Amino acid sequence: MKLDQSIDIDTSPDVYDPNEDSYLLLKIVEIREGESFLEMGSGTGLTAIHAAKAGAKVTAADVNPSAVNCTRRNALKNSVSVRVIESDLFQNVEGLFDVIAFNPPYLASDDTTTAWIERSWSGGSDGTETSGKFLNEAWKHLAPNGRIYMILSSLGSLRTLLRMAKEHYRSTMIEEEHMFFESIFAYRFDLENLAADK
Repeated sequence: MKLDQSIDIDTSPDVYDPNEDSYLLLKIVEIREGESFLEMGSGTGLTAIHAAKAGAKVTAADVNPSAVNCTRRNALKNSVSVRVIESDLFQNVEGLFDVIAFNPPYLASDDTTTAWIERSWSGGSDGTETSGKFLNEAWKHLAPNGRIYMILSSLGSLRTLLRMAKEHYRSTMIEEEHMFFESIFAYRFDLENLAADK
């Protein structure tokens, strides 16, 4: 999707501000009118609101109550319909989706803080804890021919995660951006046709 400059996004101190990774995710997501869309870890709701503007049926989920409120406020502010739920990954998510997008916490950290803003970037000891849990569950929530768009980082255990993903997905790197301390990668995950392997 292209960045819509008319969309006005408010931020919150306890919610991850849209950054390079957020805009890279937005850029790679392809959505068609009428498709069902889930933004996991919606934060401010940037991608969810763009998808709603594109005519998708949108659900946004975040474990952070402040992010849930922020997404809801931004959807109202931009006059779009977004179903917003508080959920630890797929805990409270129901239904199947044509598209799921996720910019997960991917930085390696042993910090066990409960502060929401730190939790928005801390991906566990190797940076893949949240991403791994997400991919282990996401395939159950994809409609036939559904797809996932996701941001990964060179600072996390990328090879381990991609190796694990092979059980359910065909992964394609769409784009990458290099910064002075890391590279971020935009991936698409499609369900493998498991029936064809039998």
